[in-house]
Amino acid sequence: MREGWIHIGRLWTNGEQFLAVDSAGRGHWRGHSDDEFDRTLDLRQDQTGLLVGPRMAALVGGDGVVRDDSWIEVFRGESGALAFVQAGGPDYPVTLAAALNHPDDEDSDGPVVEVDSGELAVFTAAADGDGELASPFEQARPGPVPAEHGPPSRGVDPGLLIETNGVTAYRLKVRWFTELDEVGRFARWLLIPVEPSHEPAIA
Repeated sequence: MREGWIHIGRLWTNGEQFLAVDSAGRGHWRGHSDDEFDRTLDLRQDQTGLLVGPRMAALVGGDGVVRDDSWIEVFRGESGALAFVQAGGPDYPVTLAAALNHPDDEDSDGPVVEVDSGELAVFTAAADGDGELASPFEQARPGPVPAEHGPPSRGVDPGLLIETNGVTAYRLKVRWFTELDEVGRFARWLLIPVEPSHEPAIA
């Protein structure tokens, strides 16, 4: 997918997936409940969305074949698209760039996520969306591409709040484990701006 990309944040996963949902609806998710978290564990690989209250959420990040515990790098494209990339290889920035530029014509289509509030919340499915049992959040902001994958942060790893800059709906496209060469590999989750469907969400 050829366009200019800017790094806007990173998310640490211990193997769990992340929910990307309209920030106004994140309070409906209670990931500390076994029944709620198990909803993400019971999905097939081709099931990349689920209902959070009345809103559709996309599942982004976490391909254990690329690597185990891992950073998911988050980028914004000049078109307004968002990319969540999990990468492995000796030259981390080069692998990330190759993952971002990889064609998306064979990616799997996922759900449409509507974002009427103007802000997308992305957070671990193992935590609540808000309240005392929620992880902290950071505002997404432009910054340098990490020079290496690196270890996890020493504190509690936050979720991201991403301003959508006028985008009101995204279509998810997923590319699972992909080898670039003998050492480079990645998985990628794209949120592509689309017109909102205004149709009832279906789990």
